[in-house]
Amino acid sequence: MKLALFLLLSVLQIEPRNSTIRQIQQCGVHCSEGLHCKSRPYLSLSRCKKHQDWNNGTNIHNASLSSVVRCEEGKCSLNLNIAIMMTLYADIRGVSMCVHSAGMLGRCQIATFPHNTKERIPGKEVEVQYDCFSVRPGQDVLVTLNTVPNFCNNVWTQKYIIPECAHEDIRRTVTECITGELTYTVNTTKREIIVIVREVPEDADYNLRLCLKGRTCIGTGPHRLIKNQDLHINESFLYSKALPCLCIEGWPATTNARRAQVCPFKNNMEELWSGVTYDHYTQTLSWKPACPVKAVVSLCHAAVPKTCLDFGNVSLSSERHSVVFSTVDPHPQLCMKFTTEAGFWIECPFSSERYPGWDLKVASKADQHWAEISSWFPARFAVGLCKMSSSATCEQPEESPFLNISVAKMKTSVVNLSVGMCDASICIQVRRLDVQFAIQELRCNLKCSDQQFVQWNKSDVLKKYALPLAVFVLAFVMAFLAGNVTLKACGDKKSRSRTIPPHVEHQQKQRL
Repeated sequence: MKLALFLLLSVLQIEPRNSTIRQIQQCGVHCSEGLHCKSRPYLSLSRCKKHQDWNNGTNIHNASLSSVVRCEEGKCSLNLNIAIMMTLYADIRGVSMCVHSAGMLGRCQIATFPHNTKERIPGKEVEVQYDCFSVRPGQDVLVTLNTVPNFCNNVWTQKYIIPECAHEDIRRTVTECITGELTYTVNTTKREIIVIVREVPEDADYNLRLCLKGRTCIGTGPHRLIKNQDLHINESFLYSKALPCLCIEGWPATTNARRAQVCPFKNNMEELWSGVTYDHYTQTLSWKPACPVKAVVSLCHAAVPKTCLDFGNVSLSSERHSVVFSTVDPHPQLCMKFTTEAGFWIECPFSSERYPGWDLKVASKADQHWAEISSWFPARFAVGLCKMSSSATCEQPEESPFLNISVAKMKTSVVNLSVGMCDASICIQVRRLDVQFAIQELRCNLKCSDQQFVQWNKSDVLKKYALPLAVFVLAFVMAFLAGNVTLKACGDKKSRSRTIPPHVEHQQKQRL
């Protein structure tokens, strides 16, 4: 793996991110000690010449490309540095260096060697370095080197990628890459983001705003221009939803300034699944992502807590557009499953009372079964009995066909499923027929009574309940008689007290 990366860097001349980028104050052409060379712009439209004395070889046998940071008057920019090793022959007057990039005209310079250089000896190795080609971060360039005169077998070409602003040495020094450092704190109670700006270019004002990040960051309101002298003051922004694509964007108030972005809620994927809506008239279930997200959306049946069984090969993908499922039954157990690279989430939009649907009630007696279906809207249903198998599936018996019924809006229909079936594994199954996506409702554990237990024998009843009944009657009669005696005694006492005159009662008390 490391060898492959090294070969890629060698072929494309990519600057490693951890490499140190040299800083210079002035640029120019530099040659080997004692070789006084000069540079000037160069444009050659002549064809190359053939040379017979070099054994079809080239005297440019080594060259390297690198980036340097040039700082002048407090502002720094990027330059391309070209270092050439070549063999100097008598008829070579110099070397041409051209840099080409997409959307820009080629730029060429020539480094020339004076004719009266005493040190010029045929076959001498010399070094030429030129570092004045201005480049931009992340730019792809094609470098072409050739001798002057232009000999056909002395062409050297190489692609090179200028390091981006993410490079540590460039991000902190090159003016174009200094975007400012954004830090923040979030007050979830007030739904407020407090932003702090640091490391802004000198004497530059600064722009701040909230935006929704996609291919571009679309502002949620006007940006704020902060004067340079006020950058020490914290700025606050209010937000309505903690969306993962809600970001803080800041950039210096200069031409073509790069922008810094931080997204406080980038892991809040759950916020996206709240945008589910249902239309009762068209029976369509739709979801429109509030943020661009790569998600696969499917419908599932939440039959068991914390699990959701997929409907099968029914799924839609979305990155920027809405996902729509047509003709969906608003059943409380019908849910949406959102799958992303970070995991999956389940949202059950019909679990609340906002979406009234239909209801099923069952009744059983002996081998008699009834299903009562009430609906808030007109609907068609298939109703029948099924038998649970060992594979936890409910299979329809041949002797019990399903019945198709229609239920009017806000009405109730009762279905008699009496077919002489009374078994613990028997269930009542109901499913809607007028929609594409529906849940099969099952009601099992039906209370089947024993036929002999329903038709009681009178003699058995008398034997079983005669003694308790006699005891109960005897106790009731005794309680009744005792109550009558007590009431009669109290009545006699009260009547006597009313018939004795007062003076007689007083005489009786004195005697005592």
